[in-house]
Amino acid sequence: MSALTSSIPTFDHDELIQSHPVATLLIDRNGVILFVNAAAEQLCNTGRAAMVGQVVYDVIDMDRNYRQRMSDPAYSALFAHGAEISVGGRKSIAVDMQMVPYGQSGHRILALVPSQREAELMGGSIGRSGRAAGAAASMLAHEIKNPLAGIRGAAQLLARGADAGKARFTELIVAEVDRIANLIDQMEHFSRGQPIACEPLNLYQPIHQAMEAVRARQLPGIRFAEDFDPSLPLVLGNHDAMVQILQNLLTNASEVLAGRDDGTVRIATAYRHGLSIDNGDGRGRIALPIEVAISDNGPGVPAEIRGDVFDPFVTTKREGRGLGLALVAKLARDMGGTVQHLRDGEWTRFRIHLPAAKEGRTA
Repeated sequence: MSALTSSIPTFDHDELIQSHPVATLLIDRNGVILFVNAAAEQLCNTGRAAMVGQVVYDVIDMDRNYRQRMSDPAYSALFAHGAEISVGGRKSIAVDMQMVPYGQSGHRILALVPSQREAELMGGSIGRSGRAAGAAASMLAHEIKNPLAGIRGAAQLLARGADAGKARFTELIVAEVDRIANLIDQMEHFSRGQPIACEPLNLYQPIHQAMEAVRARQLPGIRFAEDFDPSLPLVLGNHDAMVQILQNLLTNASEVLAGRDDGTVRIATAYRHGLSIDNGDGRGRIALPIEVAISDNGPGVPAEIRGDVFDPFVTTKREGRGLGLALVAKLARDMGGTVQHLRDGEWTRFRIHLPAAKEGRTA
């Protein structure tokens, strides 16, 4: 038995991995391919026998940065959206690339998913979803502004005779009305594609504002769990846009759990090294290390519409309009980031990835 063969770990679920639809490769600490599944053979248009034993970037042509990471034992993880690769002598394709450690010997699992379903990861252009949502928003903007002014005035009148406890809620009403009015001003430019003004932002300010607004609805049986990275750097974003994104996602998660006594909504932040995207604006790949994840243990999005969740007018709510997630994707994209939907076991997760305001982390 050769040294290469002896170094290949035994898979307990070989049949499952072989039938998995995601192209999966096992590479060693130096980037040599040890194992590929059937999906990887199909994606690379190359048989397993011709791939095993080769350095991964000799089989899959990719950016030099990725080559260095895969051939360097110091790099055990890699996350990239929309990475351009060339396989099997075909023209380049965009894939979502993820590399994670496997076992204790420096081996790594590499997964490649073609980035053709923008419904699940809004990384490229806005497309038809953004344009359709923008047209709908433009029609509604004028009609919404009038009642907002009345709501704001009523809240200010109530605040005059309110005690400290009630005043907190009237202040929240005024702040939310002002935020919505500002958002409508931005949405009137939605279909014209004008960028959102971004600046260094403490992410926890919009997170707490959105959480307070959702908690004020006092939906029964909902428990909020927080898992925050305290050393997260400032994000390059827009406060009102972030509040809108988070409030939409938190509200959706809370509503699907209403009436359950074990409903949990998780809000987590993390710093993800190696995550990047090419927005096609000529600036090359932009790092997106800041992640905010909203998860719930509800039933999840029905399988038949999971690929369309970010399209306008797609909804499972009886009274819904199906614009919320299209807006979430649009706002994330306008800040230079992405949003991703996935079902992870019993959890439904929405992950927002955004650029940091500056390099490095702060204490």
